[in-house]
Amino acid sequence: LLSRRQRQMCIRDRNSGSKLRCPNIFKGERREVDLQGEAFFEVQSDEKHPFYVNTPSGVQVYVYGTRFNVCAYDNEDYVETVLESGRVNIFIPKYETSVVLKPGEHLLYDKKALQFVKSEVDVSEKVAWKDGKLIFRNSSLEEVLKRLSRHFNVDIALNNRSGKQYRYRATLRDETLSQILDYLSKSVSMKWNVEDPVQLSDGTFTKRKVIVDLY
Repeated sequence: LLSRRQRQMCIRDRNSGSKLRCPNIFKGERREVDLQGEAFFEVQSDEKHPFYVNTPSGVQVYVYGTRFNVCAYDNEDYVETVLESGRVNIFIPKYETSVVLKPGEHLLYDKKALQFVKSEVDVSEKVAWKDGKLIFRNSSLEEVLKRLSRHFNVDIALNNRSGKQYRYRATLRDETLSQILDYLSKSVSMKWNVEDPVQLSDGTFTKRKVIVDLY
C-alpha cells in the first residue's frame, strides 16, 4: 500500500522519451522528483511539504497542491510549464527569483538566451497528449512535427526546401503517424519516407526516423 505522503502526488502521465526519477518514499520537508522529458502532475495540497520538479536546465517548479504540465526535454531549447489549476512557482536560476503562474498561464524559458516569457495559453491544447489526443490551434508545421515526434516516439526531420510557412488547426485521436502525414501532404507539396532503425555497436537500436521534404 502507498503511504499518505506518496498518495499526495499523482503522476498522471509521461510523454514518450521521458525519464522521471522519484523516490519510493518522500523524506524530509520536500517532495522532490527529477524530470527529463514531459509529464503531467496532480499534487495534493500540503503546505508543510512543497513538491518540487527539477529539470536538467536548472529550472525548478515547486507547488503545494495543483495540476500542471512540465515539458523539459534535454535536446530542446525550451522548458515549458503549463498550469491547469491551483498555483505554481517557477524558479529561474539566472534571475534567482520565482515566477508565479495562475490557471490558464504558461511560462516558456529559453535555455540559450536565458530569458522567459509568461502568457495565457490554451491549456487543453497543451495537455491533450496525456489523454491520447493531439490538439493543434494555429500551430506551425514545425510545431506539429515536433509534437508528432514525441507522441509516436520517432525522430522527424523536416527539410523545408520551399521556405514557405504553414499553420494547422486540427484535433487528432486514433490516427496513425502515416495517416497524419498523408493528411498533411494533401494540403502542401510534401513527400516523406521512413528510415528503419539502425543497430549500434552496443546492441541497441536508434529510433525510427522519418524524413519530411517540403517543396
